[in-house]
Amino acid sequence: MQFRIIVSLIAIYAFSVSAAKAPLTPELLREQASHVVSGIVIKVTSQTRKSIIEKGLGIHRDRIFKIQLMVSAVSKGENVKPGDRITIEAWQPFVRIPPLAGLEGHSCVPQENDITTFFLKQKDGKPFEPLLPNGIIVVGTPCK
Repeated sequence: MQFRIIVSLIAIYAFSVSAAKAPLTPELLREQASHVVSGIVIKVTSQTRKSIIEKGLGIHRDRIFKIQLMVSAVSKGENVKPGDRITIEAWQPFVRIPPLAGLEGHSCVPQENDITTFFLKQKDGKPFEPLLPNGIIVVGTPCK
């Protein structure tokens, strides 16, 4: 009896699992982005909160990064110009219990003073969000 319950739970849970997202090609990044900006990262702060991405059973926490960027160049998008400071919100999974396959957040989060290029989307009145998973490119430094 217990074996049937365990197998049933595993079968039901397996259908609710999402997969990791494949990196986008440079062409797709440019096409899907509403804004493409480059600049120097002024400040990076983070906080951990309950995941809004992972909704499965268990304990799921994400680390949310708020990135302040001093824009030096804009190659796509309106309402942003060189010299502006913009806020960009990125995320990475912090805790996944049980560990499940799924979105892994942004593959790269820059540090202060990094020169970066961002491929961004902006939703109504919210901070800019880099495209998942590789919408952040740090110039000259491998990501940590």
